[in-house]
Amino acid sequence: MKTKIGNIANYLAALILLGMGLIYLFKNSFMPYHSDAISLEWNEVDSNIQFLILAFMRAMSGGFIAIAIVIAFLQKIFASDKIARIPLLILIGGLIVSLTSIYATLIVRFNSPGKPPTSLAIIVIALLIIGYIFNRKSLKKN
Repeated sequence: MKTKIGNIANYLAALILLGMGLIYLFKNSFMPYHSDAISLEWNEVDSNIQFLILAFMRAMSGGFIAIAIVIAFLQKIFASDKIARIPLLILIGGLIVSLTSIYATLIVRFNSPGKPPTSLAIIVIALLIIGYIFNRKSLKKN
């Protein structure tokens, strides 16, 4: 049961991160909160700035997609082999991406009218912590 909860929590975190990454990868304009933050619509933004914003979004998407794949891959290995260091690797990798995402969204939230999805990153962190706790518990002999 402990392994199952760890699996579910980490796979859900990976799925959310993958979803965020795919949105940033395929979106052809900035997000609604970006528009709110700068008080401009996409078509009002200079084309050179549009390319820069899209480049940043693509770069961010790479981080989200990469860590989502790493989390899912490591969780799959852990579920079958119970390698003791894997839960910490999953937690650290996920926290790096999620905490930097929270930091970036809080900068926007506190310095502009934009309201980025900070809560989504907080949910991912909660799932990663749950996954870590239950993966570690599954290592202990009953």
